[in-house]
Amino acid sequence: MLFSLTNLKRRGVRDADGEMAVVPKLLQGRAALKLLEQALEVFEGYRGLPRSEYDPRVLEAVMSDYRLARCVEACLLTSYSFVQPDLASLLSEEQIAALSALGLDTPSQMRLAMWDAANRGSVGYVAPDDRQAFLSARAAEWGLPADACLLDSLLALDSDSAAVLTLVKERPTGRELMRQYNRGAVQTLLAHSGRVLFRLAHIPGGSLKRVYFVAKKRGVLVEVEEAPDGPGYLLTLFGPEQALGTADKYGQRLADVSLSLLRSLLQESGAEGSTVSATAEITIHDRPYRFHIDEAILARLEYAPEAEKEGARAVKGRVAEAGASYSVGGSIETGNQQDGATPSFDSSVEAALYRQHRSLEKQGYTHGWQLQREPDPLVAPGIILIPDFAFVRGDTRVFMEIAGFWTPAYRERKLAKLRSLAALRGDDVALVIAAPLDAAPLFAGLPYPVVPYKNSLRATDLLAVLDARYGAREQRTEAASEQVDKLRELALRDGLVAEGELARVLQAFTRSELLASAAQLDSELCRYVPGVGLLSVAALESVHNALAGTFASAPAGRLPLEDAQQTVASSLGSAVDAEALIRVWPEWQIERPSLFEAYLCEA
Repeated sequence: MLFSLTNLKRRGVRDADGEMAVVPKLLQGRAALKLLEQALEVFEGYRGLPRSEYDPRVLEAVMSDYRLARCVEACLLTSYSFVQPDLASLLSEEQIAALSALGLDTPSQMRLAMWDAANRGSVGYVAPDDRQAFLSARAAEWGLPADACLLDSLLALDSDSAAVLTLVKERPTGRELMRQYNRGAVQTLLAHSGRVLFRLAHIPGGSLKRVYFVAKKRGVLVEVEEAPDGPGYLLTLFGPEQALGTADKYGQRLADVSLSLLRSLLQESGAEGSTVSATAEITIHDRPYRFHIDEAILARLEYAPEAEKEGARAVKGRVAEAGASYSVGGSIETGNQQDGATPSFDSSVEAALYRQHRSLEKQGYTHGWQLQREPDPLVAPGIILIPDFAFVRGDTRVFMEIAGFWTPAYRERKLAKLRSLAALRGDDVALVIAAPLDAAPLFAGLPYPVVPYKNSLRATDLLAVLDARYGAREQRTEAASEQVDKLRELALRDGLVAEGELARVLQAFTRSELLASAAQLDSELCRYVPGVGLLSVAALESVHNALAGTFASAPAGRLPLEDAQQTVASSLGSAVDAEALIRVWPEWQIERPSLFEAYLCEA
């Protein structure tokens, strides 16, 4: 939970570098625990009373500090709440039914009826001396006891002052209250920070990628780079000012991610013997401060270093990589999708792109490009870039970075990192950048293609760029020509090489690529049939003879297409598209007298 930064008790000190640092007041020891238990008893004493009788100054007297008392009160109000009473708290069921019959179900409706009654006369005003009699008369009119005080209470039942302090959760203990306050104090400072820096002496690549995506999946802006002043890395989480958010919403996520990462990193550093430290940068009253977070503070919050939970981590939030697939307009064969679990994303643009790609993948229109959610980092001297996606096809891997709708300052940092990467590695890195329309010109000078988008990124536009820039069509065409003799031998041996196998061997990922590469397969002994595959002439003759025999026995010179399909499959020993194969022979054609009927007939 977060406190008001104004109410948070804190002090300023000089840190080891001589810079101003802020230290929150954290509660510990028996004396503090006794004070909290007293505050809890005082607060419990108001339970069941209306807000009008609650006096927050009593807590201030117990804690001897009004700011500390307000923060403790905020902690207590997570277990207690001021709840508006209903009519049943003052009236019987019969009285409530009588009021409902008159259309008086709420205090608001009662006040309106009272207003109408006061305005029935010419005066429209009830004098103070006449008020009791007026209320008693209305109560009797509504079937209630002639009690002016009762009606007064009913009319104000929905006011803030009438709300009753109620225990809505299990009553906390003094120890739980202390822990909640200490965590809230640290989270409040983190939530109002401009950025939180983690200095890591050493972190393996797998862990680097994992902590990066822990932040991104929570929607927190994050960057990773090599430390400029020595060995190690800097992992930076950016605050609300950079993310167009508020401390209440984005700041809460920033605080949660910061503490979670620190716990996880401390666990890993303890196993490896390295060190981890975190420093938040915060501005208070126009003056910059540092807030240093270490293992000692985590211990005060009663946080143990966060151990990794094997098994659960690998399933949730990852995109299963599909098996090899060659899409030429038909269905695509994919690997296990891990129970169809949809990963989480840090932006709607990424989520929409993933859904579009999955839809196109099921239809076989991704041109063989498989989507990888968490690719390995791109590392160059002084630079670490973890892309949002990677597209994999065969031995080709293309990384993708989405600029997103962030602040101009964040975009400039992203652009500077990409420029440095281009200067160091240039075209060695296969990378595509997606950027909003207004930001696309900023990235135009880079040696990487830029895909602009307005509100969402279209997967078809991205696939077109991938094919044009990284498709290696000329190299694949040259490699396909070397496979022609092999495919002909397979067709002569087996009678048929299915079209899917042709696409795989020829490295053809679209229909047009397959038709262009397969055109060179025809010879005196083999023939390519679009939609079927490469067949030997002997296999074609065998199928033709089998069809002719079946057709001769068909009544009225019409053979149902289902029967023709079975005949072709039986002759070839494999199920193929019989209609596509029948087009080879000009003496036959397919007729469809209705949507549900299809016949093989003479042309």
